[in-house]
Amino acid sequence: MTGLMATGDPQVLWAEVRNNESPGHVSKFPLNRVTERHAATFYGRHYLPIEEDVFIRGVLALRSQDAIESKFRSLHNNESWMENKRLKLGEHEYSKIETEVLYNAWMRGKMETLKNLSRLHRLLIVACIYAAMTQGWDQAAMAGAAIEVMNNLGKTTDTGPSSGIAKRATDPNVHLDENTWLLGVTVGVPFFAGAVLGLIITDPVTRFLGFGRRGAICVAGIFSLISVVGSASVHKWEHLLGFRILLGAGMAGKASIVPILLSETSPKNVRGILLVFWQLFVAFGLAAGSVANLSVYRLDVDSSWRYMFIAAFLPALLLLSLILFSPESPRWLLKESGAFRGQHGVMTQSQKLVRNAYLSLVDLRGEPSPILAAGELYLMHTRLIDEQHRLKDELAKTYSTALPDAGPRSESRLVDEIEHIKWWSRVKLMFLYPGFTRRAHLAAAAVMISQQLCGINLLAFLADRFFRDSIIHHTEKTTPAENMQLLGISFAFMFLNFSATMIALFQIDKPNGRRTLLNWSFPGMAVSLLGSALVITKPGERTAGMIAGHFIFLAFFMIAYSAGEGPAAFVISAEVFPLVNRELGMSLAVFWNFMGAGILAVIAPWLLRELGQKGVLFLFSGTNLLAWFLCSWLIPDTGIEALEDVFDRLDITTLFMLKYTVLKILRRVTKPLHWCLNFKTTTWSSAGFWQKPGSPRDEFDESKFGAQRFDEETASQPERHEMLERTAANAGRPEGISPRNERRQSV
Repeated sequence: MTGLMATGDPQVLWAEVRNNESPGHVSKFPLNRVTERHAATFYGRHYLPIEEDVFIRGVLALRSQDAIESKFRSLHNNESWMENKRLKLGEHEYSKIETEVLYNAWMRGKMETLKNLSRLHRLLIVACIYAAMTQGWDQAAMAGAAIEVMNNLGKTTDTGPSSGIAKRATDPNVHLDENTWLLGVTVGVPFFAGAVLGLIITDPVTRFLGFGRRGAICVAGIFSLISVVGSASVHKWEHLLGFRILLGAGMAGKASIVPILLSETSPKNVRGILLVFWQLFVAFGLAAGSVANLSVYRLDVDSSWRYMFIAAFLPALLLLSLILFSPESPRWLLKESGAFRGQHGVMTQSQKLVRNAYLSLVDLRGEPSPILAAGELYLMHTRLIDEQHRLKDELAKTYSTALPDAGPRSESRLVDEIEHIKWWSRVKLMFLYPGFTRRAHLAAAAVMISQQLCGINLLAFLADRFFRDSIIHHTEKTTPAENMQLLGISFAFMFLNFSATMIALFQIDKPNGRRTLLNWSFPGMAVSLLGSALVITKPGERTAGMIAGHFIFLAFFMIAYSAGEGPAAFVISAEVFPLVNRELGMSLAVFWNFMGAGILAVIAPWLLRELGQKGVLFLFSGTNLLAWFLCSWLIPDTGIEALEDVFDRLDITTLFMLKYTVLKILRRVTKPLHWCLNFKTTTWSSAGFWQKPGSPRDEFDESKFGAQRFDEETASQPERHEMLERTAANAGRPEGISPRNERRQSV
């Protein structure tokens, strides 16, 4: 029960919440079985710099968050209580400051949460923004300098209207020269190197060297800084290639770790927004790099490529100046504490890491009372224990979709210590064992590969060729003035990319927001590329209207990409893996992304040679539909869950999602025919040869729990209670509530 209670002080009204510690109590929250004894045991084990009673109150508040939030909402319009907020949970009385901290944390909207981020949390976000800008600026520098640097280093090539690439599209006897292939290798080698080196070194740098998330980003920033300075000073193509390989390692390190760090440190109601910052400021870096390219080209046409490269050191230097002063990820610190389990001494390394995780939470929250940080620390610890037990079950081939807090072992898990799962075991979970981790890998791989299937990087690699072919009508080498015009068009598209990415900020954190963006993005890109291909005519027949139509469709393509697949790819990949496997999982996701980008960079001249500009656009209009199917099939519906609860969404099996996706597509394809045959008796919304399916979660729960029946007459009372409890816990809702009527809500 909850209610208002007057105390001896007539000025104080307590928001009273009943403290239910019944061991048989079924709750949808992960701390439902936690008692004061469990919290006290954890506190005594780790020497935390906080008073024990404050820590216990913080844990109990997180356990009763649902009831407390409900009470806060009911008292929102009570002026007396709002002026002097006080909370009473069972026998525990919370001070005004503690109550204020809990109220603000759980009742703030998205904008209020963003406005009230602590200074150190803002510092961390700014450092991650500089990392993203470095990523984009490095790519813009190479895009602007590619042709000039190859010519200056003795590998002369041309992609203008008189080039072999252009002629081969209409004359099959024209072949690409060696230098044109070397251009593709030069552009693509950072992606190949990043794919391989990122997969090999990201996990060891964070784990074995003990650098953590911040240290790994710092190492990646150093690689980027050295590579751009070195690229600007080379005089041989082979030396440039070496620095490009180093750049690839830096790019992969930032792409693998920065989104993880943002996801692990962000409040759940703005996690998607802060993760979009990665793609948003990669786009800003591309735009800023394009401005720099445009500016330095005026200084010295022959050596402008050196200035383009060296300009990219600015965001890298800013990144290095901030990242080590930012808070570390508390989730990473907790996970690493398991590697030192079993040590003895006054304060072991494991205890120091848990203590540092608590201090990091205090820095990130920046609240006047540490009560929220205390509860969140214990919650993260409990969820990590749950993850580890689940992954160990997968390794033991006892995989089950049951949630970890159900069953006889749940009591022991509340007092367990964090363990360490070896690297090879984590690799096997990715590839060899069916279960949550492999499905997380499939989801991340699908969305990352789809970023290459959509055609955005191919258009980036061929932008110079596309723009020249559209607006330049002579067959001579382009003049500096025409090159300035091309750089200006490139900047316009990069600025459009940055601006359109902001659309995702308003949708990404809604329920099912990630999938909604993808469902709009891929069809939009497919239609845009199809339209762009249809308006293209032969080079000698091009008019101003055709050129305008071509660029308008490409602009719509950029908007569709920037508002959907662009930001969603890294948001989904950063949050879908369990904490135990997050570095390895994200580096593997980046491997698929970078490997696809590298392959496209190398084969881009060949594709254009064989298919022509129109054929390339038709091809990627089709691959967008393939990408749409892959994402609809493999990506879970997420949006407002806590980070650990995203992993729980993967209990929907891959086979079930394949059947669900195919059925949904067939129903949509045949819907017009069914409506035409039955238009007198059927409305458009109800038309379809198959029953309209609910959400994937609704349908899976219905198929799964609808089959879990038992005979109440023959089952004993303890058996009946245990089965009811397990079913309710697995479903994430109190027993008796239909999956179609209530969706699972998480802490």
